[in-house]
Amino acid sequence: MVSTFSSSPILLAPGGSLPAVEAALSAGADAVYVGVRSLSRGGKTGLSTEAVGAAVSACRRAGARLHAAINAIPSSGELPAFLASLHRLRDEGADEVILNDPGVIALARRELPGWPVCASVGLSVLNPEDARAYRDLGVDAIVLPSAVRPEEIPLIKKASGLRIEVFAYCRPEFLLHGKCGLTGYAVEEAGGGTASAKRGGGCRLVCRNLPVPTAPHSIEDELPAWIAAGADVFKIEGRELSPPAVAALVTRFRRKMDAALTGR
Repeated sequence: MVSTFSSSPILLAPGGSLPAVEAALSAGADAVYVGVRSLSRGGKTGLSTEAVGAAVSACRRAGARLHAAINAIPSSGELPAFLASLHRLRDEGADEVILNDPGVIALARRELPGWPVCASVGLSVLNPEDARAYRDLGVDAIVLPSAVRPEEIPLIKKASGLRIEVFAYCRPEFLLHGKCGLTGYAVEEAGGGTASAKRGGGCRLVCRNLPVPTAPHSIEDELPAWIAAGADVFKIEGRELSPPAVAALVTRFRRKMDAALTGR
């Protein structure tokens, strides 16, 4: 695993497939996050554990980091297999794991000490007290919902000492990130009942069929303010994007981040 984290803000790009990982790296991403099949948003569309290993190798060649996103929340009977999956991801070389549940975070910290853990945006960390609570639980970083503004970051960072991740580009937020229950109510499973995005990590983006805002949320023209506020990681959402789309977004944000960092 990469043992150090850059002192400068980094650009974190989505990798929904190995070609997308390669595209993100070629376009200048400092790190890539990938979903894991059956454990992440999108369900079957995530990478297999073996593919995660290949993505790690690609990142190493580029001098970049690999973050594994785990959205699933296991039941009691699923915990042993879930923990085994976390061990495999760490052994494959994933530099960090993104988790979506306090109990799972506590489990990972206890069973895999030293492996960096990031609290997902699904946990809706909004203020200094939220951040302190997750720090005490053992996380190293938090992803803030897009509702948080740059002027709020200094207090959150000072109170917690955590690494702060923000969305540079994501779907519009008509509900607070992490508080959506649409999938669980609107999608039927093959055997009857409903499928829960929280339990299986399989969000089906039901919101795309609703009359809600569709223009992407982007802070590309505000990057200097966010950098000055102390944001450490600028994250691009889009594990469902094609490799050319990932490359285009990363190229655009790489150029704008570099300009902001050099004062141009």
